[in-house]
This record gives sequence, C-alpha cells and structure tokens, in this order.
Amino acid sequence: MSTARRVKPALIAALAPVVALSVVAQPAMAQLSVSPPPIKTYEGDPGRVGDPASWRTAEFNRDAGLVSMGAEFAYAAGYSGTGMNIGVVDSGVFAGHIREHGSLETNYAVGDRYFSVEAQGGATGPTSGFYDPSFNDSHGTHVTGTVGASRDGVGETQPSGPVANMHGVAFNSNVYMGNTHKTDGVLYGLLPANATAAQKPDDAYIGNVYRAVNGAQTANGQPVRIITSSWGSQPNTENYNTYDAPPGSPAGYGLNTAWRLWSTPDGVVDVNGSTARWLNGAIEAARTGTVIQFTAGNSGYVNPSPRGAAPYFLPELEGSWFTTSGINPTQGRTFNPDGSVLVPGQQTFNQCGVAKWSCVTAPANSINSTTVSVVNGVPEPRYGSSSGTSMAGPHSAAALSLIMQRFPYLTNEQALYTMFTTGRQNNTINNAAGTAIANPTRGQIVQVPDARNGWGTVSLREAMNGPGQLLGAFDVDTQGHSDVWSNDISDVAIQARQQEDAAEATAWEATKAAKGWTQGLPADASEADKSDYAIGTRREQARNARAYEGSLTKRGDGTLFLTGSETWRGTSTVLGGKLSVVGSHASAIDVRGGTLGGSGSVADSVNVTGGVLAPGLAADEAAGITDVQVVPGNVLNVGGSVSIGREGRLAVTISGDRDYTSVRAAGDLVLAGELSLDVRGKLTPGTVLTIMSGRSIQGGFHAMPENRVVNAGGYLFRVSYKNNNMTLTVMHAVPANGK
Repeated sequence: MSTARRVKPALIAALAPVVALSVVAQPAMAQLSVSPPPIKTYEGDPGRVGDPASWRTAEFNRDAGLVSMGAEFAYAAGYSGTGMNIGVVDSGVFAGHIREHGSLETNYAVGDRYFSVEAQGGATGPTSGFYDPSFNDSHGTHVTGTVGASRDGVGETQPSGPVANMHGVAFNSNVYMGNTHKTDGVLYGLLPANATAAQKPDDAYIGNVYRAVNGAQTANGQPVRIITSSWGSQPNTENYNTYDAPPGSPAGYGLNTAWRLWSTPDGVVDVNGSTARWLNGAIEAARTGTVIQFTAGNSGYVNPSPRGAAPYFLPELEGSWFTTSGINPTQGRTFNPDGSVLVPGQQTFNQCGVAKWSCVTAPANSINSTTVSVVNGVPEPRYGSSSGTSMAGPHSAAALSLIMQRFPYLTNEQALYTMFTTGRQNNTINNAAGTAIANPTRGQIVQVPDARNGWGTVSLREAMNGPGQLLGAFDVDTQGHSDVWSNDISDVAIQARQQEDAAEATAWEATKAAKGWTQGLPADASEADKSDYAIGTRREQARNARAYEGSLTKRGDGTLFLTGSETWRGTSTVLGGKLSVVGSHASAIDVRGGTLGGSGSVADSVNVTGGVLAPGLAADEAAGITDVQVVPGNVLNVGGSVSIGREGRLAVTISGDRDYTSVRAAGDLVLAGELSLDVRGKLTPGTVLTIMSGRSIQGGFHAMPENRVVNAGGYLFRVSYKNNNMTLTVMHAVPANGK
C-alpha cells in the first residue's frame, strides 16, 4: 500500500465523517421542441429555412403587405399556418378558387383548406359559408385570399392580361367561413331612414354566424382560435371623430353615442327596430377565449368604429379582442439593405383612438388578392386590388395565427400580447393637436401605443423571437416545449398605462361628483346616464384589477431560455421545468419548483424555497439556441442575495479543475438546503472549487458543516464556508474498491 493511501484515510477520519452525496445529473437538453415540420409548398419553391430573402418571390411580392409585416421571417423560421384554424365572417368565399384553397397533398385539385360553416337565425334560413351571387359580393373572397391563399408558384393570367397570382399570409392554414348573407354594403350601426333591405343586417342571424364559426367542428379537431371580420359599411348616421356628440350634431354622432346601440339588452327593441344585437354573438365568442378582430373603418376618424373599440367599453374583452387600422405601404415605407422592411408605411383610414391599447395597424392600400367575377351568369375566379381596413384586418389576423403556431404553448391572450408588443413604429404620429407629424422613432419597436397607430404595424420578424414586453402577469406553461425568447423584454407600456389610468380615475371621480353619482345612479337616470355610468364603473373595476408591473411565471416541463435584456419590474417565479437566464434579468427570481439555470446575470435576488438552482449554460443547450449567438458558460451572476431554503437545492456540474458551474452573488448567501454534485471529469487533488461566493454566508448546506468531507462522483471533497465563499477542495479520487 502506498504512503498516500495510508495517510489520507487517517486524515479524513480526523477531520469529519465522510458523507456520500448522491450524484444528481442534470437532464440532457432536448432540442428546441417548438421547431415545426417542413413547410409544404410547390416543387422548386426557392424558400429555405433560415433565409428570409428566399421567400420573396414574385408571388410573395404581389401582396405588398407581406414584406411590410416581415412575413418572410416567419416562413424562414418554418411557420406558414399549418394546423391553424382561422375563422372569417364576411360575404362568403367563392368555392371556385380551388387551387388557392387547396393543399399540396391534393395537388390543389380541391379546396380542402377552406371550409363552409353553416348558420341560420332570425329571418335567414340555413346559409352556407360559400359565396352565393344572389346575395354576396366578392369582398369575402378577397379577404380570405389574404388570410390563406395557397403559395403554389403558378402564374395565372386574368382576361385583362397581367399575371396576378398571389398567396396569403398563412398560406397553409385552414379557413372556416361564415356568411353574412349580405354584401360589404350592409350597414353595421344606426340605420338611416332610407336604408334598403340589402343594407339591413339580420341581427339574430349574424350573431349566430359568430357562434357557429366559434364552435365549428374542424377537420383537425383543434379549435378556431381567431375570428376576423372586415364586413360591412359605416352608416352615414354615425361619426367617430369625437367620443361624445358635439352640441348640435346629429343624434348618431360620437363614438359613445354609437356604442349605446350595442349596449341595448337582447330582447329589447333598439332604435333599428331589432330585438337582437349581432355583436353579442362576437362578444360571446370572445368570452370563450377566441380572439376577435374587427377592422377600424375607412372614414379617417380619430377613433375606430364601436365594434372595433369594444374593449374600451367592455374592458373584460382585452386580451381576446383587437381592431386593425391601416397603413399605406407606398407612403413612408423604407427598407434595410437586405431587402427587409424598416418603416412599414404610414397610417391611414380610421385611427386607433380610444382603442389604442387593443389596436394594431396592417397593410391596407392596393392589396392584391383573390376575387370572383360573374361572367355571362357564371362566377369565375379572378384576382384584384382593393384598399381599406378590410384589407388590413385579414393581414393582422393571419399574422396572429403564425405567432400562435410559432408558440404553441402560449394562450390566445399571450399570443395576442406578443403581437402587440413586437409591433414596429410607422412613419407618422400625432402632435398635441392630433395632426400627423413625422415620427422621430419610426422603424423602431413600439414602446407605448399611441392614438394614431396603436401598437404599430405587426412585425413577424420580431414576433418570432417572443414577447417584447410583459403587460402585467405573464403566466406561461411551456407544456413540455423548450424554447428561446431572444427579444429584450420590458414593462414600459404598463408603466405608462398606470399614469394614464391615474388621470382617468381622477376624471371619473370628478364626473361622479358633478353628476351626483357618488352613491350610485338616481332612480330617474336617463338611458344615456345609465350607459355612461356602466362604462365608467367597468373601467374603474378594470383599473383596480390591473397589475402595473410585468412579471413572469414559468410552469410546465421544458426549458425557457431568456437571452435578451429583461427589465420588467415584477418578481419572476419558477414553478416547473427550467428557466435559463442567458442574458440579463433585472428583477428578483423565486424558485418554488423546477429549475433556474443560465450563464447570464440576475440583478436582484434569487430565492430557492423549492426546486433547484443549477447555474450554467451547457454546450448542448447553447447549440440549440440559433436565433442569437450564445456561448456555453458556467457562472450565474446575481446582483442581490441568494437563498437556498430547506426544500431547495443547488445543483453543480463539475467537468474539470477549472470547468465547473457556480454562483457569484454581490449580496448575502443564506444556505439551508441540499447540494448535489454531478462530477463528469478528472480532478486534481488540492484543487479548490469555489461553488458560491457572496458578501457573507449564513448557514450551510444540509448535513454539510465546515470541514465535512463528502464523497461524490468518485472523489472526496472537503467543504468550507470561509472568506464568504462556499468551496469544495478536491482531496483525492476514491479507489474503485472504495478503500
């Protein structure tokens, strides 16, 4: 027996008993599991994963809206709407556009991605979602083409001559069509006295159309998650340039005045003589969680139509309802050197106004899409260009479906907020007088929505990288998926909203005092006062319930990597799976389950009351992050204190004398939980491994006091907490026979 073998066991025995640590290896990093299957498109399509420019074919460019929203970046990431079900309510879709409505598997021989949803109600019998020339126009066919027309690579010549083939935003999606049984000329508000039968909606029927589309039995068994509507015309009885009707104006003027029609309870005869409000069908769908999109309108008002502004009047609809204003992509649009868009364009048509917190903009001018023409009594497929927010709405709705496909674990609301917080600023904003002026930060990501542009133009380039902000509590269950959020994520918008809400609360208290409402409405209150009081009360309740700081809760299996600068103020919480901080994280992190890891920095404290703190970014983890450049790393830096509670654990990987994971804290270390070691490499006796460092150390790991010797991974280590460092000194390797 060698001298070393004789001396060291005696030394160990003199110091302390040997504690055998169980070797707890960290699970191997799975490949990022949100990666989609290959996009199915035509043979010879030059589009390639990872190459956005390769998707900008002539067919792509025939819809000027695609490049304005950065759709090529979604396609280059592998997302084209496959498996997504998008609902549309409009004036029918022409079934004869077979190739644009078909899938590659059937060689576009049948329209097997476009589905009719039948509805009935009121005075309208069962009606197919497909276009009927006896009561429909081409509007619905144009809208649905923008949503999902096939990318088929085939030129098509119209009778007039030019090749006009195009493809939709989500060209592999499934489209479920509900028919208004009208044309786009049907009126959606206060009917004028001379309204024709064609202009009068069947409220009970159209309400049922939304219910039917929302509850459609889809081919893949997945729900319809979005319903987009662009149908109808504003009646000349309404004007949305002001909130309330100015003195001397017609009875229907003012957005608030127009809303009162929609707040009439079902069963009560309204000013149109109807006992039903069709909008209630859409509201019911939104309350199930389905996202409803209504376009803002085309009259150039400072506010959208009441249906677009519904979340202002019914704040509980925020998160499941949005409106879309337009941009003219030929005005103010600029490009980056690589051909991608920088400034998407310039806002046009109705502004976002009071609905700015639930409003985006999207391409609206000279949009080429599918149409239908009746030639000698026979409907025939065509292509044509149209302008208006009717064209903007299907762009934003289909873009949202790509975000939903990209992040299959996000709720509908979370996907919607991801779209909001990654929007790109347009060419103009409002000055104090409400006049459009040049936007000094055009082309940048929106920080706070404004009254003209709302959240700006949808940017699929940024949206593919995760949220841009947290608008309150963001509780995400990754459901077994591993993913990367590489955007910088803040909560500046909700901070700005807190200031706006404070001003609104002050104004509301003044209104209640001035009108004698502090103790509730008087018994003889007018219908207008009842409506205003209900709106004010709902908005007050929403303010009281709103969280004015962003926070993240991570639950569910899978790893979520944060690679940007996270500056939200609320505490982050880990409940399941793994949260890996690769960039910088400003707020405190509580670990109550699952694992916190990463090689970045946490500016505040880390508190592990349950679960695991496993610092470091392994090589296989770094290799799976491809949208930004990262390198493996061993150290998690913490600007505050680190606490490992009795039910918590620190997991350290040791691969060599200088290759091991650790925590470096500027604050105090408070230790009471477990330590587990995963020893993977050869170590040199006498090497000191600094596992944790801090300003001070209180306590120690369970059953591991000062000088305790532990046996882990074939080595003996001596534990120390001296000099504000938690260290392990390598003593020697344990022989195979344990002697």
